[in-house]
Amino acid sequence: MLEKKEKMQWNARHPHYWWCRHHCHYVSNTHLLHLKTENLAIRAFAPANISLIFETYPASPPHGRGSLGVGITLTEGVEACVQHASSQHPAGIFVQGEAWEFSTVQYVLAALTTTPLHIDLSAAFPFGCGFGMSGASALATALAINELLHLGKSSHELGMVAHHAEVAAATGLGDVGGQFNGGIMMKTVRYQPLFVTQLPLHTETLHVRIHGPIHTADVIDSAEKLQLINAAGHHALAQLVAHGSNLTLGQLFDLSHHFATSSGLLTHQEMITTIDHIKATGGHATMIMLGEAIVSTVPFPDSRKVTVAYCGGHLL
Repeated sequence: MLEKKEKMQWNARHPHYWWCRHHCHYVSNTHLLHLKTENLAIRAFAPANISLIFETYPASPPHGRGSLGVGITLTEGVEACVQHASSQHPAGIFVQGEAWEFSTVQYVLAALTTTPLHIDLSAAFPFGCGFGMSGASALATALAINELLHLGKSSHELGMVAHHAEVAAATGLGDVGGQFNGGIMMKTVRYQPLFVTQLPLHTETLHVRIHGPIHTADVIDSAEKLQLINAAGHHALAQLVAHGSNLTLGQLFDLSHHFATSSGLLTHQEMITTIDHIKATGGHATMIMLGEAIVSTVPFPDSRKVTVAYCGGHLL
């Protein structure tokens, strides 16, 4: 490894070779390029996404499934750092420094390359609690791999790889669409999971509290649960559309709360009590889908302030 430029001297007699004083031999331009790139690390970020209302749609093949609904992205999310595998950075997927068998990200990796890579993911929220950490991991990883390996794929192609990865791994059906765009948005077009409409709403901060995880596959792979969820989601989205440009953030949260209750998703008694208390004191709150977590327009006990993001995944 060449740590400083001064360790290399150009060989005037052989212009395609450089003298490496560290290793005491000539190095070709091709090998020099390899030395420069083997430790190159590319970083990318994708925001957290909290879903407030959703309904699902089927597809064939199954990885074409998706969801319609409303989501909000946050300035915190997942940062992916991708580099070529080496003795110091072994091939694999690492989350907060620990090796994971992460099927969502493994799908992205397999879809884009066979090159051994070291993928390091840092997540701002726990997985399985409704913040779209799996989708954010998939999108940030896809962006970083594309840049590192000069694949030349469009952002839309990478977004679709990440979406298909989420669906195939049963870790989500619609988070990537929100994370690809950013903002407070609604998805209304079936089979176009990256297409969103920005809602006429703007807020800087919200407040969240996490109680625990929900196993996403237990919900999105259950025909019985989806029947109830889709009926409630379809009704809530119709009401939302009826508000048009007069929609307020409070109305959105109230519609979401009604959806969470009528769909059978909101069953955690402490969360029910907390949401009722927030509403009774003049705020608006609802359940974050799919997780045992609350998001509110006002602070409440043990809550954490978060900031809304109005841009999607990107390179760092």
